[in-house]
Amino acid sequence: MRRAIIREFDQLGEMLSNYCAMFSYRLKNLCVKAEEVALLPIQVPIEGELLSLEKCTTIAKKDDYSFMIFPNYDEDMEMLGKAILRVHPEFKQKIESMKIDSTDENGQSKDIDVRYLLVTMPDVDDDRYDILKDGVKLCYEECKSQMDAANAKADAKFATLTIDESEEDIEKLKAARKKLDEQWSGQREKVYNEKLQEIEDAHNKWLAERGEREQERLEYEASHSEDVAHSMKMNSDDDMLN
Repeated sequence: MRRAIIREFDQLGEMLSNYCAMFSYRLKNLCVKAEEVALLPIQVPIEGELLSLEKCTTIAKKDDYSFMIFPNYDEDMEMLGKAILRVHPEFKQKIESMKIDSTDENGQSKDIDVRYLLVTMPDVDDDRYDILKDGVKLCYEECKSQMDAANAKADAKFATLTIDESEEDIEKLKAARKKLDEQWSGQREKVYNEKLQEIEDAHNKWLAERGEREQERLEYEASHSEDVAHSMKMNSDDDMLN
């Protein structure tokens, strides 16, 4: 098989891979869980220079839905919060502190308070559920359109390049093309379905928590009503005795 055909095939594989990678990246920036990738675009202006988070902070996950971001210098806390707000205004931010072991100038152990920015993903309530689903669908359709166009363009080139190829080599190319298409379309569908399931799980979590809060409210109101009724009865009995 000629070099030009193999080169075209390799280029197609690279393009499909890149489209899938970009699709995955875009979905991770439609944040449901705390995804480190979503922090990559954030640039913090410090002393006239734009710094990535990894250069000016230490980042740790508190749980699946929140980050603990420690600025290298506490004085950068305000700029850090503003930088995150510009890229992800939907993130919830709260300044908290924790005690860590340290030593003083005499080498004696002591506890010090270290401030950090707690960044939490917003709940997937009914409104955000619809927004996320629409956003995922839009990204999916764009990725599929790009991949379909790349496949069509490559197949047109293959048709020209294989005019003088043997039937055996043409069949090999068809088999390789089918395998390549299945690989990357399958990867696209996997990324898509996993994101949809992530959204469903987060929405169900919010519904369950809302249901628990409502149940607690009803129980509190019922208990409070019983207390009021009991108090009124006691007062009425006292009045009758008097």
